Amino acid sequence: MPYGALTAAATLLITSCGNPTDEDSASPDSEEAASNISVVASTDVYADLASQVAGDTADVQAIVDNPAIDPHSYEATPQDRLRIEEADMLIANGGGYDPFLTSLAESAERDHVLLQALSELNEETDHEDHSDANAPVTESEPDGDEHPEDDDHEEDSNDETEDAHAGHGHEDGDENEHAWYDLALMSDFVNYLGEHLGEFSPENAELYTENAERLSQEINTLDERNRNLDATGTTFMATEPVSAYLLTDAGFEDETDQDFLAAIEHGDDVSPRLLQEALTTVEDLDLLVYNEQTETNQSLQIRRAAEDAGVPILEFSETLPEDANGYVDWMERNVEQLESLIHR
Repeated sequence: MPYGALTAAATLLITSCGNPTDEDSASPDSEEAASNISVVASTDVYADLASQVAGDTADVQAIVDNPAIDPHSYEATPQDRLRIEEADMLIANGGGYDPFLTSLAESAERDHVLLQALSELNEETDHEDHSDANAPVTESEPDGDEHPEDDDHEEDSNDETEDAHAGHGHEDGDENEHAWYDLALMSDFVNYLGEHLGEFSPENAELYTENAERLSQEINTLDERNRNLDATGTTFMATEPVSAYLLTDAGFEDETDQDFLAAIEHGDDVSPRLLQEALTTVEDLDLLVYNEQTETNQSLQIRRAAEDAGVPILEFSETLPEDANGYVDWMERNVEQLESLIHR
């Protein structure tokens, strides 16, 4: 399994929730509680994935579920903290994208139930044996001796996913945090999520596995469809790198200035020089990728320059659009946008 080494963390998690007596574990009330897991996710993207895997056996809530809100700048409320304190499981994107959840989880001493889709790079860890720095992780340190039989399997899974993630830069300080646009990673993540939920509710483990495998296959099929676009030679600029994984996997060539993106990602205005270069460059490209949720006066200037030059503009969002029927439907629409552009 892709994240076999992390199963121990899930085991520790359940142990930390208490060790019920034989009488308690056999009671109907105990079984009912195990079948109604409380899950809080940072955004509706991860809430949707969790809901599809858990079905009716979990109460899943998203902190950010409004497409008008930019998750980068969201500030948690006292109600959010209460939900986090009471949740059985927390799901974050990680990578510094949703600190409103990760910080609250730590301050509320709930970081041991936190799952992150995008791993934090640990300077003290040797990553030479990890071909996929994106692997989902929990905040707790797994006990490496608890499941030694998983070691060989984990190594095989790294080999299988290496090609899927080839070309994705995950160097420290050069990491695109928008992990949910990495379809290969999300396919792996939902399978891990299914395993992890099964540790909470063993009686539903088979259901979680089946749901996760189905969802994973749907995402894999869409990933293959996207990679078969063959957009090699088609250039784009992004006002914010939200969909970069999706586009580069399809073969698009990113001509966005990295200094420009770094400023945007840190919430800063770009320098007049970088802005002028962007306004000039966009006129000669094949596509402008735009994110309305992070719109600024500068990004709007670039959009207008693209419109004036007749450059196609495609919009990609941080969270689920209001009319999207879940994550897969949303990503399918995004792929269809790219297909329409390539085949026009």
